[in-house]
Amino acid sequence: MEKCLEKIKMKRCKLTLVAILAVYACAPVQAPPKVVSALDTPVIRHQAASGCDAAHDRIYLPGVYIDAYPSLPPTADPDHLILHLTDGTTLWGKPRYGSADCIDYMNCRRATLVLNPTWKQCRPQGTSYEVATADGRLVLESDLWEITDLTTKTSAYVGFACGQWFAGSNLTVVSNQTAEKCSSQASTSIPTGTSAAAAIALGAAYFSYHAAYDRPVLCVSDESSSATVNAKCY
Repeated sequence: MEKCLEKIKMKRCKLTLVAILAVYACAPVQAPPKVVSALDTPVIRHQAASGCDAAHDRIYLPGVYIDAYPSLPPTADPDHLILHLTDGTTLWGKPRYGSADCIDYMNCRRATLVLNPTWKQCRPQGTSYEVATADGRLVLESDLWEITDLTTKTSAYVGFACGQWFAGSNLTVVSNQTAEKCSSQASTSIPTGTSAAAAIALGAAYFSYHAAYDRPVLCVSDESSSATVNAKCY
């Protein structure tokens, strides 16, 4: 009799275990929660006014943080921006609102930029460049620009493709160079504003060489830091 009861208990235990396993097998598997880093989406912090520095929003992105005065869309169209790259480069920019290719910030393909400015009463000091994109993209997203030195009124086209930069007076030549260079290579993601800053640096090298030799030139540079280029001009 006792043996029979023991067998019945063991059978019930097995059935209970099978039932439990069946429930777990049929239950949907829960994916582990995604760990979201602070850089997966922009982190925005409001900066209160201090001295001559007006109140504004500071936006943190991978490799760069941006001071937007007063903010970025959808909150507001910025009057101007200051980009701070992790390599120490600073880029001041003011969209050219009112021009045909800068209706608002989200549709702006023309801006005034100053690379690594010094500051006087919170105003940027340095060479100002007017930058217009030649590929239809926004200023900070473009890989091909027309850059004009606002002091000398000299212009150049600057293009970037797969680790190499080109600057020259002829748009077709520069765009062809970038197309050939990148035809078989994949582009890599770089922090916002890095290309624009490097374009300004190469444009400055082009303007210096052009002024010294007073003739059309072509400058080439391998990828380097956003504010320093090792240009070869000929």
